Amino acid sequence: MIRLPLPTFDVAEAVQVCASGITIAERAQALLDALPVIQHTETAYRELAPHGRLYEMQGSDQVTPDLDGALMGVIYKSHFARSNSPSRKLYELIKMAPEFGICPLCSQRVVATVDHYLPQKHFPALNLTPVNLIPACSDCNKRKLAMVATSAEDQTLHPYYDDLGRDRWLFVEVLPSSPPTVEFKVRAPVAWGYVLAARVTHHFGLMGLAELYAAQAASELADVSFFMEELGAAAGALGVYQQLDQQFRTRYARDRNSWKTALYEGLRDSEWFCAEGYRLIRPKVRWPE
Repeated sequence: MIRLPLPTFDVAEAVQVCASGITIAERAQALLDALPVIQHTETAYRELAPHGRLYEMQGSDQVTPDLDGALMGVIYKSHFARSNSPSRKLYELIKMAPEFGICPLCSQRVVATVDHYLPQKHFPALNLTPVNLIPACSDCNKRKLAMVATSAEDQTLHPYYDDLGRDRWLFVEVLPSSPPTVEFKVRAPVAWGYVLAARVTHHFGLMGLAELYAAQAASELADVSFFMEELGAAAGALGVYQQLDQQFRTRYARDRNSWKTALYEGLRDSEWFCAEGYRLIRPKVRWPE
């Protein structure tokens, strides 16, 4: 997961800017009248989130008697996030926050939308709350859907509040096969404790990251297979090991828990892969004379 800085604006600004673009007077007024309730909900959110306790938030299908969940959903979609609306710039600040536009939930695909960490369906009072709005790729957004955690362990990771630190937690196991098989696994550091370890494992499974990273790893191996075969023929297992170690250290310097860091570490540490596995990545090709 990629850690993101907190949004630079609060829900009061989001509501006021959004309301300024609503031409239906009664709807705009209902939103402005609901601001005290919305701010109170934001305060509770900010108190619980740093401690991993958002599962304690109480959901409701109403914000106020004049503003129910359905109408709040319309306000979010048709006003707050609408192109050319005054509040669209705030939506874009959320969406464009990650470096290189990479989804913080999978660290792989491109951000395509904004997800509600606590879902709109159950928490309409948080529909415009910046700290509840997470930039995400379409796949992560669909996988998460409107699920609501009922315990600390069932919560997905929150890019604004959860910090995995600099501990290593993503690793690869290389299985001897033709072509080689790699499996991505979560190995939680002891210092994390049970809850954080369970949350990372839950997030990893729900987002389908083992399968996603394995597919990317297979493509990566195919890209380097010809080079590895030539290197192995010239320098043997030691040369292959040294090249994999260099690739690992290069990736580690940038992100010690990227799938590429884990991949090259796993390949480097596999005696089988360094000795012969690299020759089995792809079918043999006869090059033209």
